[in-house]
Amino acid sequence: MADIQFLNVDLELESQHDISALVADLDKSAIVLHYDKDETRQLARIEANVDSPSPDKAINELCELIESCSKAGLKQWLSCSRRTFDLGFNSGHSPKCFNEAISADTLLRISAIGAGIEITLYGLEQD
Repeated sequence: MADIQFLNVDLELESQHDISALVADLDKSAIVLHYDKDETRQLARIEANVDSPSPDKAINELCELIESCSKAGLKQWLSCSRRTFDLGFNSGHSPKCFNEAISADTLLRISAIGAGIEITLYGLEQD
């Protein structure tokens, strides 16, 4: 029987402008899962390079990386039309009730850097 569990937090970025300096800054201490660019937009998915037991800690780790970016990286951060922390969870049959808290301080930090939150639930695989 599968358990509900927190998996990770991905930082999802999208911009119509160049974000290569931002991605390079984040790549120094994080994992760039995906970076793609074409004539109209650039997309990146970044994950903290730590095993975070909670979404709150993972988000704070990524916020710290963003806040320590170069001036060019921060300018590109502001150019992004999408700056989203995507919290990933595996669904399951137990426990009966499952929750993960995001602290008020973390929510203020997310707001201060102009980011948002989304939640992704991964369904149970069928046998």
